[in-house]
Amino acid sequence: MKTNAVSGTLNKAQNDLASMKNKNIFQSMYCAFQGMQAAWKEERNYREYTAIYAIFVAAELMLGVSLTEFLIGFALVCGVFAAEYFNSALERLLDTKFPEISADNKFIKDTAAAGVFILSIAFFVSQGLILIPKILEMM
Repeated sequence: MKTNAVSGTLNKAQNDLASMKNKNIFQSMYCAFQGMQAAWKEERNYREYTAIYAIFVAAELMLGVSLTEFLIGFALVCGVFAAEYFNSALERLLDTKFPEISADNKFIKDTAAAGVFILSIAFFVSQGLILIPKILEMM
C-alpha cells in the first residue's frame, strides 16, 4: 500500500514539473521577463545598477565613444545583471529551503556576491579607461 502512495506522490511531482516546463521559446522568454520584473521590484541592486548604467550611457553619448567602446560597457553591464540574477536566485533558494544560519550558506552567498563584485569592478575599470581619456581631451 505504501508503494502505491509513494508512486502516486512521485507521479504527481512529475506531472507538476512537466506542467512547469516551458512549451516553446516564447513561453521561456515570458518567464524570463517575469523573473526580470520580479527582481526589479524586490531587489534594490537592479534599480541601482540601472541608474548607474544610465549615467555612464549619458556620459558615453556626450563624449562620443566609439561603437566598440560602447559595446564593451554594454557587454560588461549585461554580465553584471546576469550575475546578479543568479546571485538573487541562489540567495532566495538558500533563504527558503535552508533558512538556518550556517557557514556553508554564508560561503555560498558570499562567493556568489563576489562574482557580481568582480564583474562590477571590470565594468567600472573599463568605463574609466574609456571615459577618462575623453574627458582629459576636452580640457
